[in-house]
Amino acid sequence: MDVPSLIELLGRTPTATARATGLSRMTVRRVRDGVSAPTIETLRELALAAGYDIDVQLVPVSDPAAAVAARVVADPAIPTREDLEGWGMTSPEEVQQIDEWMARLERHAGPDRNRLLELAGRYSAAQHRKGARFFAPKPGLTQQQTIEVANSALRPLSGALSGVAAARAYLGHAPDPGPVVVWSTDTDAVAERLSATMREVDEYQPAGVLVAPTMQAYLVDMMIPPDWEQQIVSPIQAAIDLYGLGYDQLADEITEGW
Repeated sequence: MDVPSLIELLGRTPTATARATGLSRMTVRRVRDGVSAPTIETLRELALAAGYDIDVQLVPVSDPAAAVAARVVADPAIPTREDLEGWGMTSPEEVQQIDEWMARLERHAGPDRNRLLELAGRYSAAQHRKGARFFAPKPGLTQQQTIEVANSALRPLSGALSGVAAARAYLGHAPDPGPVVVWSTDTDAVAERLSATMREVDEYQPAGVLVAPTMQAYLVDMMIPPDWEQQIVSPIQAAIDLYGLGYDQLADEITEGW
């Protein structure tokens, strides 16, 4: 349950919610409208009034804005920060998120470009992405056949392949078994098509297919390499993704000499 739904459950007006929680009407209104982020104390009062409690857990981060932020810094195919708002590939909300991640990456990586990409991969890892769908490897399918199945499920929808598919395209080799990543702006549609061939499971499959939602900006500069029919993310996005998947050596091979 999200915060606006919780507030609506408690009362139709800020006054009713304030009466139920002991919070001020101004606080309720600002939290409901997304003007300010609620503190843990505020969230707990809202939850308790509705018969719930708060249980805070740390989970791995996976924010697409982190990858795009790194590309704003290091990828000539992505506009500079000053030009993002008029670019047409990012919403105002996404631009704000990218801004925040640019500041974080600058603090954590400094001027080291390789460290920047590595951290961006950790912060945007496909296997931790909210809304990701996982498919187990199908017995009898080779890695190349699995890539072709994933690509078939993707077409004609908006998206691109990454993971071992990108490593094979750019390096000519990849771990086998290894994960095929499908980035898409329509995850459910891709997953539905993929389920006709592969079995969906609840957890990440290092040898299977991972379908994950993403920003449209991820797909900038994607390629269809010679002798391939697949749409592959750009080399820099492939490196970021491989860092996030834990294949640092492959990512280093892609970025060697940059």
